[in-house]
Amino acid sequence: MILTPWRLAVAQTPDAVQLLRNMTEAFHTLSYDGVFVHSEASNMNSMRIRHSVLSGMEYESLVDLDGDKVEVLRVDDKIICVHPDPTSENRNSPFRAPFKGLKKVSHERLALGYELAVSKESYRVAGRDAVRLTLQPRDEYRYGHVFWLDKENHFLLKHDVVKSDGQLLERVQFTSINFSPDLKQEDFVPKNGLRRKEQTKQPPVKVKNAWQFEWLPAGFSLVWTEARALNHGTNMLLLSDGMATISVFVEPSQTIRPTSVMGMGATVAGMSSFKVKDDFYLLTMVGEVPGETIDRLMTVFMPRVEND
Repeated sequence: MILTPWRLAVAQTPDAVQLLRNMTEAFHTLSYDGVFVHSEASNMNSMRIRHSVLSGMEYESLVDLDGDKVEVLRVDDKIICVHPDPTSENRNSPFRAPFKGLKKVSHERLALGYELAVSKESYRVAGRDAVRLTLQPRDEYRYGHVFWLDKENHFLLKHDVVKSDGQLLERVQFTSINFSPDLKQEDFVPKNGLRRKEQTKQPPVKVKNAWQFEWLPAGFSLVWTEARALNHGTNMLLLSDGMATISVFVEPSQTIRPTSVMGMGATVAGMSSFKVKDDFYLLTMVGEVPGETIDRLMTVFMPRVEND
């Protein structure tokens, strides 16, 4: 259980939720050019991100500054991954920009799993005045989150994922940020001579959900009513409590695998085999939640009853 919760006044909660909404909006609407550091476990790397809305289209560039200089360019739903050479193309997968997951935030839903508080103290991050927002988990099934938002435009300057005892699991922090960059469309065009892969986000195929959970932690629910069909007969479900998400994959299997749960930083993955009548399935769950959450969820996953 949580021994040292961050207490909040009821009057603070609507302000906290609005700050989260403003944070997500800032990512998609502001122009910015900055460098941030992402650290988890013993891994750390720095990235440069540029973003602007030009002629009604959203442009974004994300460059790895420490590795092979891989760049991910996004123009609305079109993604281009640029590799400096063939070997890096096989070693690297597209990385994500800082926290962008909150598009619709519900106070009622978040309050089931977290206590929300906005600090009255003043902070400085990347040379900018910041306000600190904390989400303290109410139980052991989720992590805590601490956000430092730009005081002027509510852009996310720093985000910590922490255990209930305060141990840091993952951090994203800007070291420099410019909100008045002179960005043009040509700044988001791959340079000649570099290898590139293009992909356009395709809407996933919706299929009937044949699975259910006998139990879920407070605040968690399925994001989609239907499942999403992936390749090789795999179905995907998505759980969320409004902040944390857990991706659930179910696929037919010919072999039995022992249950395993492993993690790196804040991300935990679990795998388990189970049998339904004469058929075997492999269940995989990945999310930014404690290992105990993944472990228990795998034991309460089962076929959906037809009359449900």
